[in-house]
Amino acid sequence: MSLLRRFFRDPLAHFLLVGGLLFAVFGLFGNGMTAGPNRVVISPGQVQRAIQVFTGTHLRAPTDDELQGLIDQEIEAEIYYREGIAMGLDREDEIIRRRLKQKLLFLTQDIADQAQPTDADLQAFMNAHASDYGGEIKVAFSQIFLNPDHDGEQPADRAKLLLAKVSAGDGRLDYARVSDALPLPNDFEATPLHDVARVFGGGFADSLLSLPVGHWAGPVTSGYGQHLVVVRELVAATPPRLADIRETVLRDWQNARRVEANAEAYRQMRAKYSVKVELPSTTGGVHP
Repeated sequence: MSLLRRFFRDPLAHFLLVGGLLFAVFGLFGNGMTAGPNRVVISPGQVQRAIQVFTGTHLRAPTDDELQGLIDQEIEAEIYYREGIAMGLDREDEIIRRRLKQKLLFLTQDIADQAQPTDADLQAFMNAHASDYGGEIKVAFSQIFLNPDHDGEQPADRAKLLLAKVSAGDGRLDYARVSDALPLPNDFEATPLHDVARVFGGGFADSLLSLPVGHWAGPVTSGYGQHLVVVRELVAATPPRLADIRETVLRDWQNARRVEANAEAYRQMRAKYSVKVELPSTTGGVHP
C-alpha cells in the first residue's frame, strides 16, 4: 500500500497517468484536430508535441497544472484559428498566405524526397545537365565589338576593313583599342559554352563552334551587336565520372525532383479552380 501511496504522490507519476489517459481518450477520436464545425479535438500528437517543447525548454516534464495549461493553450489557439478563418481574416493576410503555401510545398517536397534514384537515374540526369558538371566544350576567343552607332564608316564597310587588317596580321593593330566600348573583356580564356551563351547569347556561342580556329572571322551577331571574332582554342568536353561527384549530382537530382513535384502538385490544384482576374480600371479589362 505504501508503494501505491508513494506512486500517486509522485508528480512524474501524475504526469504519466494523465498523459496516458489523454492519449487513450483522444485516441478514440482519431488523430485529427477537428470533428465538426463546433467541436475541438486535441490529438495525442498535439499533446505530445506540447510536452516535448515544454520539456526541451525547462529540462523537466510539466506538472499536472502545467500540462493542463499546455492543453488549454492548444484549445485556445484552435478556437482563435477557427474564428479568424470564419471571419475571413486570413484572406488579406499576406504572411498567412505565404506560410500556408510554404507548408504545402514542404508536404510535397517531403513526398518527393522519399524517392531514391539509382545510379542509372543519376547518370541520365548528369548527362542531361552536362554543362553543370564540366562536361561541356570550352572555347578561348578574342572579340572586337562593332557598335552600330559608331560615327564614320558604314557598319558593313568598317567590319570588312577591320577584318582585313586583323586577318593580315597587322602587328600595328591593337584590336582591343579599335574595339568599341563594351563592359566586357576582349579576350576570354577557356570558357564553358553555356557561360559564353549567358553573356553574348546562344546564337553567338553556337557560331563560335563553326569558326576556323586561329583565324579572325565575322561579323558575328550577339545580344550587343556585331563582333569580329578569333577562336584561339576549343577544349573538348571531359565529363567527370558519376562516382567522383555522386553526392553533388544526387543533391541536384533531389532539388530538381522537388521543383517538378511542386509544379505538378500546383497544376493539379490549379485545375480545380475557375479563375477570373479583375484588373484595375487603368489597365482596361478583365482576364478570364
